[in-house]
Amino acid sequence: MASELGLLKVLETFVACLIFVFINSPYVYHNRPALEWCVAVYALCFVLTALTILLSLGHCTNMLPIRFPSFLLGLALLSVLLCATALVLWPLYQFNEKYGVQPWQTRDVSCSDRNPYLVCIWDRQLAVTNLTAVNLLAYVGDLVYSAHLVFVKV
Repeated sequence: MASELGLLKVLETFVACLIFVFINSPYVYHNRPALEWCVAVYALCFVLTALTILLSLGHCTNMLPIRFPSFLLGLALLSVLLCATALVLWPLYQFNEKYGVQPWQTRDVSCSDRNPYLVCIWDRQLAVTNLTAVNLLAYVGDLVYSAHLVFVKV
C-alpha cells in the first residue's frame, strides 16, 4: 500500500469519506433519482476501493480468479465511468434552476443563519461537486497506472 497505486486507493477512500460527511442528510438527495444514483455511485466506489485495500493488506490478492493487476484495471475503469456520471449528474441536478434548485448561495435560506458549526445546504452541494471532481481525477490516475501495470511488460 506504500506504492503510488496504494496511495491513490487511500486518497480515493478518504475523499469518498469526505463526500459521505457532506451528504449525511437525506434531504440533499431524497426523492431525486439522479441524485440517489450519485449516492449509490459514491457508495459502490467506496466499497470496491476499500475491498481492494483490504485484499492488499491481508495478502489475499492471489485468491481472485483473475490476476490482481487485471482486477485493478477493471475496477479503475468501472470507477472512472461511474464517477464521471456522478460528476455530470450531481451539479446538473443541484445547481440548475430547471430542476427546481437554487443556483446561487445567496438564495439559500440555510446560509443566512451564520452558526459557525453549520454548513449550509448550498455549500454542502458545492463541496460534493468539488470532491467528486477530485475523486474522478484520482480514479483516472488509478486507471492510467493500472493500465500501465497490465499492458507494459518491463
